Amino acid sequence: MRDNLINILTYTAPHRKTYDTLCRLKACGYNNVNVFAHDFTYQKKFSPIYEHRPSSDNVVSTQIICENFGYNYNKINNYDEISFCKEGIFLICGAGLLPEKFINSCIVINAHPGYIPQVRGLDSLKWAIIEKKPIGVTTHLIDAQEIDYGKIIERKIIPVYDNDSFHSLAQRQYETEIKMLVDAIEKINEAKFYSEESLGEAHRRMNMEIELNLMKEFEEYKKLYFKTQNTLEEIK
Repeated sequence: MRDNLINILTYTAPHRKTYDTLCRLKACGYNNVNVFAHDFTYQKKFSPIYEHRPSSDNVVSTQIICENFGYNYNKINNYDEISFCKEGIFLICGAGLLPEKFINSCIVINAHPGYIPQVRGLDSLKWAIIEKKPIGVTTHLIDAQEIDYGKIIERKIIPVYDNDSFHSLAQRQYETEIKMLVDAIEKINEAKFYSEESLGEAHRRMNMEIELNLMKEFEEYKKLYFKTQNTLEEIK
């Protein structure tokens, strides 16, 4: 599939996930790549106590990356502008709400930093720790009806080590997410529903009152993980 057309959905602003995904695509031999970038308009209501995603500071702009890699860069105002583009595979690096028509007519892959279907929504790593659910990454075909659902391509449990800090675990999860997003191109035919498993709540951003206890909950999670490690391995 190295010759297949790969379409990237992202933001016009420098963006770490986009940067890392484009670098991995190039390293893996993908040369036929379109990037569709739109302005980032979402404003966080508050800053989290514990950041768990890599910063985009000092990241080269997406347009410059595309120029140097020989990729096509396209600035768009809305997704209707690319509704005609039904060829190839779309990878989500950054996107707002996608129109249902677009989802139903295109192949769109997302890499979610959570173990679907149990762990869904925003701040999935933090909620998995609080709710003592598996910490993982899932690649899936996005669904027009449910957030962080659809046919699952691949799921992985992220190992937790005794000497882990919260941030070392978050970095391991993020690196796995980037790898799995690019790997999903070759594994797309393996996509299937996990209908026998219960659908977890699609969480919103974690509020500060809950997040204040996150580090304490993380230490408890590590103890629980080692007690139940065999069970987590079995559900991969």
